Amino acid sequence: MKTYIACVLFGLFGLMVLGQTCPTICVIIPETVIIERIPRPVPDPAAETAVIKAFLSYGFHVVDQTQVKFLRMTDPNLVERARNGDLTAIRSLSERFAADVLVLGEAVATVTVLEALRLQGRLLQDGRARVEVRAIEAQTGRILAADALHTGGLDFSAELAGKKSLERAGDKIACRLATAIVSAYPSLARCFKRCSPPVPTFGASRFDSAVRYSADLGSLLATAVETALSERGYKTAHPLAADYLVTGVITDIKEIKTPAFEIPGLEWLWCGVAVSITVDVRVLDLHTAEFKGFTVTTEVAGIEILGIRFGASPNDIAKAVAQKLVQRL
Repeated sequence: MKTYIACVLFGLFGLMVLGQTCPTICVIIPETVIIERIPRPVPDPAAETAVIKAFLSYGFHVVDQTQVKFLRMTDPNLVERARNGDLTAIRSLSERFAADVLVLGEAVATVTVLEALRLQGRLLQDGRARVEVRAIEAQTGRILAADALHTGGLDFSAELAGKKSLERAGDKIACRLATAIVSAYPSLARCFKRCSPPVPTFGASRFDSAVRYSADLGSLLATAVETALSERGYKTAHPLAADYLVTGVITDIKEIKTPAFEIPGLEWLWCGVAVSITVDVRVLDLHTAEFKGFTVTTEVAGIEILGIRFGASPNDIAKAVAQKLVQRL
């Protein structure tokens, strides 16, 4: 019995020691929201909060954000020097927070009004955020990982649009940053719970048209693409808040009507309709500005009775193109 108790106590002690040896991470990411061209520092950084929340869920030991906030308000110069690679400042931060790894960075969000988009009669505000971070080994100043990312967020309030975009940027960068840090700093591996990067989001904007047609196929096609993406399990978002933007140009469209009766003047009674359409597609990565381009050509058939069309309508054409387009992603 005594041996059993001793083993249990030894095991508990071992677990305590293991927990204590898990390195501590300090995350400091000051941020600014630019509204109407006026920079506004943010007292409670959303990107920083998102990264800390994610790191805690991964099993990391993270310095209390309240302590970091006090430092940011009282000695911002120290943080700036550390971000710029000043080893003295890095070690000072390390000693102050007993941190083994410092995650230092900067986040900026710019907010604009979407004049063309209203919900419930109110204009939406579009926030575009960029986060840049570096993970530094405190003792040596060695850079363990570096990353940058930008994304968007929408809200009726300019402040909330900026905060949402910054929060999304923090959410999206956390997992890949953590994975890179663990790869370069093996001591963290014992604490790290595997994480999965966020699923990328897709949006579609109005397609331009190089040809004339009776309906606004460009807008119909954008809506049809978003519907097709959603039906196939893709995560969709407003184009300005998405990771990938699908758009393009309608380069050719031909419509052929074949009367059912070869009687002059009665073609309008009943005829078959065939529409052929070609679209040059661009899938833009809003993070890197790189794009994938390809061409989609499809045909849609229908009939027209007494001037009323069944099939081959503008909506049918847009849906057919969208289905074929999504298969190519």
